[in-house]
Amino acid sequence: MRLHPATELVLLGCALLLVYGIPSPLVPAAVLLCAAAAAAVSPRVRFRSWLLSLLVLAGPMLVMVGIIQGLFYPGEQAQVLAEFGPAAVTVEGLALAVQLWLRVAAMVAVCALFAFGSDPSRAFDGLLALRAPLSLAYVCAAAMTLIPLAQHRVRSALAARAARGWDTDRLLVRLRLLTGVLAGLLVTAITQLDQRHDALTQRGFGETPRPTPAQLYPRGPAQRGLRWGAVAVSVLLVCASLAGLLPLPAATDLMGASDA
Repeated sequence: MRLHPATELVLLGCALLLVYGIPSPLVPAAVLLCAAAAAAVSPRVRFRSWLLSLLVLAGPMLVMVGIIQGLFYPGEQAQVLAEFGPAAVTVEGLALAVQLWLRVAAMVAVCALFAFGSDPSRAFDGLLALRAPLSLAYVCAAAMTLIPLAQHRVRSALAARAARGWDTDRLLVRLRLLTGVLAGLLVTAITQLDQRHDALTQRGFGETPRPTPAQLYPRGPAQRGLRWGAVAVSVLLVCASLAGLLPLPAATDLMGASDA
């Protein structure tokens, strides 16, 4: 079923609410798997790009929390699995590292799924349908335009350096050129955003009635029911978890930590 962009935004918000509102690692793991399945079957999302974004953004987090929490978890009551001098692998540390990483990975996965499956126009129309302020909708849509702009500018800059004799296929050379490329990208992005703001101001942006959607989207009771149903179910699940009525295991339970 095709979704209205407003429905996609609501589902994104509900997924983040569940990931950070329920302490069990099963929830972010389920959200991560659902995002992967959606990225694999979606005609608007390139699974390779989605997976690469997940690895680049969430991979370093896995290494960081694995070292900090997995090897240097504080507390004398921690259940030690192995010791390496001052470092010790503990059940509690590994459980916390897994919980943190799964939450970050799930957040990156659903956000990347929306970013690759949508475009600035769809995001703008979706925020308008949700009655978001016009300025907020414009800022979010403008931020999404920076992604393809950054990709284009980086490719152009590397191609220009390669034409001047730089071996841009080497990673060390790319890292050396990164500072100059990012500086030029920042200047270009600020200039373009300023020009767009001036053009929109001259055309009465924000002073005229709210703009109409750029294209037709699926509407009707099914879309509204899905949005309200997702919000209601997410809130009920979080409230049930906070009240202790949702019997989902914690990370330490899944790893077999004892109370002794």
